[in-house]
Amino acid sequence: MTSTRFGRIEEKKQRKRLVLAIVGSIALVVFLFIFGFKLLVGFSLLVERLHGAAPQTQNPTQTIIQPPTLDPLPVATKSSSLFVRGSGQSGLTAIVYVNDAETKNISVTKSGMFTTQLTNLKDGVNTISAKLMDAKGNLSDLSNVLTVEIKQKQPTLELTSPNDNISILGDNNTITINGKTDDNATVTVNGRFVVIKSDNSFSFQYPLNEGQNKLTIIATDDAGNTTTVERNITYQK
Repeated sequence: MTSTRFGRIEEKKQRKRLVLAIVGSIALVVFLFIFGFKLLVGFSLLVERLHGAAPQTQNPTQTIIQPPTLDPLPVATKSSSLFVRGSGQSGLTAIVYVNDAETKNISVTKSGMFTTQLTNLKDGVNTISAKLMDAKGNLSDLSNVLTVEIKQKQPTLELTSPNDNISILGDNNTITINGKTDDNATVTVNGRFVVIKSDNSFSFQYPLNEGQNKLTIIATDDAGNTTTVERNITYQK
């Protein structure tokens, strides 16, 4: 009986020690889970302080520059030299492009204006645009794009009637001037404008004075080029 009672007491002690061991293990796991991460982070920060933390790279601030504005140009001109004017932020540099090629760099004045003369325009259609640039090389977007046509060829002026040096007799003192010219051209007869038809032909009735009449017919294109034809007509009643 005594040995059995002693065995029971030992068994209870072993069970108690087992329970305490399990509870202790669980408590240790919970402690490490809660406080272990914080300790690990703190240790890492301590190591960084000891070795010096790497400097953080700062992203450069992007500079926004408003694009310049170019003043309107004629649709066409007969001159290969052209003045270009525009406006933009003062203190910056205006870069002017002709046919997408960088051509001129000029400073924008305190009043926000810039002007330059272009002398490298080609015969035909040219495109002109600009950008602004600051001291750090930052560029604006492209300005408005202008188109100008260089025309140095005289317009066509073909007269089918009247012939030169003819005489007209009778009561009818008018003469019909017939001819044809180019697109976008105007025609005058002694300063009087002639109506041009859709096919570029024209027909104009001109009143003659008695005696010698000199008719000066001029065709002018949109670039200012002119072609002149003269006719001498004698009228007698």
